[in-house]
Amino acid sequence: MNILITNDDSIESEGIKILAKHLASLGNIFIVAPQKPQSAGSHATTLHKPLRIEKYPLGIGEVSSYRVSGTPADCVLLAIDVIIKDNIDIVVSGINRGPNLGDDIIYSGTVAGAREGAINNKLSFAISVNDFENPNFELAASKSVEIIEKLSKIVKNTSTYFNINFPNKNEIKGIKFARLSRRRYRDRVLIGKDPFGKEFYWIGGVLDDPYEEGTDSKFIKEGYATITPLLIDQTDYKTLQELSNILIF
Repeated sequence: MNILITNDDSIESEGIKILAKHLASLGNIFIVAPQKPQSAGSHATTLHKPLRIEKYPLGIGEVSSYRVSGTPADCVLLAIDVIIKDNIDIVVSGINRGPNLGDDIIYSGTVAGAREGAINNKLSFAISVNDFENPNFELAASKSVEIIEKLSKIVKNTSTYFNINFPNKNEIKGIKFARLSRRRYRDRVLIGKDPFGKEFYWIGGVLDDPYEEGTDSKFIKEGYATITPLLIDQTDYKTLQELSNILIF
């Protein structure tokens, strides 16, 4: 089995190296990752300037690794079309420093890497740890191997991709399949002034999450790892059905 690994924290990140070491037990590992961090870059794809691909050994055994002057989506696309071509069986994006929960996945470069894999009919996974400062990558990587090994034998729909989040614990209570939460932030824009007196705007905010039952955010808070199956098709079928007999023109 050939496994492509990418991320949005850059090829230099600790998470991608630890993940590669663990996933080597499942097959041949290829790393194609951004040269620079691409957090919150969503599914951006580089169309108006050239991209560079460089071999970039990471010193972690027999792993072919490349860095790309682009985004996670660029990395997966280039891996499939140019670097590794059609020999990829599974795409894994991560391990991300910090969670990708609820509708925050819309902004996530990590999830976009997995989504690009699914767009190209590859069984794909995005993996994150709920900690920015000192994430337990080792535990997340070892559990990810178990999850990927099991799901790869069960899931046949390659247009489904999986968003996996781990609590930052030394022990995980278990694994929950969960729906996405709604993530709401207050004080989202900080307004300040630069040394020249000009205003700047810094987007961020403080999470104001209701932690709804059955959601990924709620389970993570309780110490469980979460798995959310996602689809590329974003059609609102309920509304489509409701509107199907309405004549606009």
